[in-house]
Amino acid sequence: MMRKKDKKPLTPEQQRKRINLRRGWVSAAGLAMVLAAVILLNLIATSLTDRYDLTLDLTASRLYEMTEDTKTMLQELEDTVDITILSAEDDYEKDTYYSKVHTLLQKYQNLAGEKLEVSYVDPYTNPNAIERYSDLASSLQTGSMILTCGDNTRVLNASDFYTLEESSSYSGYYDVTGFQGEQALTSAILSVTNEETPAAYILQGHNESISTSLSSLFTNAGYTANTLNLTESKEIPEDASVLVLSLPQADYTETEINRIDSFVKNGGDLMVFDSTSCPTDLPVLYSYLKEWGIEIQADMVLDADYNINEPTDLLAQLTSSEKNNTLADSDLTLVTPNAKSITVQSDSDSNDRTVEALMESRDTSYAKVLTDETQYEDYDKSEEDTDGPFTLAALAEYTGNDKGGQIFVCSAGIMMSDDLMGASSLMNQSFLSNALSCMQPEIEMVSIPSKSLSAQPLVMGATTQWLVFLLLALIPFGIFAAGVVVFIRRRRL
Repeated sequence: MMRKKDKKPLTPEQQRKRINLRRGWVSAAGLAMVLAAVILLNLIATSLTDRYDLTLDLTASRLYEMTEDTKTMLQELEDTVDITILSAEDDYEKDTYYSKVHTLLQKYQNLAGEKLEVSYVDPYTNPNAIERYSDLASSLQTGSMILTCGDNTRVLNASDFYTLEESSSYSGYYDVTGFQGEQALTSAILSVTNEETPAAYILQGHNESISTSLSSLFTNAGYTANTLNLTESKEIPEDASVLVLSLPQADYTETEINRIDSFVKNGGDLMVFDSTSCPTDLPVLYSYLKEWGIEIQADMVLDADYNINEPTDLLAQLTSSEKNNTLADSDLTLVTPNAKSITVQSDSDSNDRTVEALMESRDTSYAKVLTDETQYEDYDKSEEDTDGPFTLAALAEYTGNDKGGQIFVCSAGIMMSDDLMGASSLMNQSFLSNALSCMQPEIEMVSIPSKSLSAQPLVMGATTQWLVFLLLALIPFGIFAAGVVVFIRRRRL
């Protein structure tokens, strides 16, 4: 019977090599497992992020952070909204302006799920796909977003997602100052999902001035913005919900006022933005408003302490009215140029209407009397001036029936100009949107302030600087040094 040869014992060198080889295999296997785990974790994180929107908004102004109103609206959508974007998705995602919209839209999709269907159509390579939008041709351009739900359609372009301010460096040019993507998208979705689209009519025929921001105030709230000339039309359209008098410079006739009055007393609403330079230019209109307890005075409200650039551009404030509750926590500012004071007083002979102030000047304000011949060399306060505060905007409601028509009057009509409404640091747009919401509570609308795109300088204190140095220098250097030590020790084994 043969015996196996006894194994020859390994030399110390062979033992060292075998140990090193075994360590190498263990290290390689461990590295492979770590890489596999990292890849798997990355795939899971990507899937969860796409499905549940787990991304963090680290932008300075929280550009992609949505309000609770928007989140609730998206989660409670009952009808499917189709969104068609006239661009290849890669081009849209990389575009300077639309890239922000693309990111925000993805967050909307994550919340709305199947109720928000987004498709991209390149109009250059697939022109036949947009033939069904031929009736919208005048408002379409590359990158246009078309929202459709049932028979309702809304078009959004780049200008709808951004706020502009006139450039201080180049005359006639505008700077992009704010991103209002959430306001544009949310209001457009609400607009196309409403069963009935309310209509706002801005009156013409009296040298009115109509700002783009005023029209946008209504379209962003889900209304159609139209114009109406009462000197030519004998009837106010049946679909009218709101009539707007936008900075009229010529007076209305008694016949026109009677039509407006009938409209209000039958449940319609009226918004009046006054900005006449001569306080006696509109006697018929002023007399009518006085019947509602809103008397516009022949004066000029000034404030030497709270203003922008000069006393005529005074900074106003909200009153304690419950109608301002939604704006109470805002730290934005109201700018009201060329304002007149309003006396709010219910007519003792009429018990079928109520009136309350919504906006006023501050205690430091004062009013100078104006007449057709009045001229002032300066705006300094004098002994003849009246001390504030003064009402600058008021809301009257008809209570003679259950229809409840209302009249909103603002004596600083220029506050709704494009530059003031578009400024993300001002409350002008939010205030007027809130006033419209109070008049039309049955219309679901949102008012979301624009988010500033201005880069703010990074200022770090001593503690912050030390933490940055610790995280970016000391800790990485310590880890590197520890790795070098471990590597050298293993080499010596």
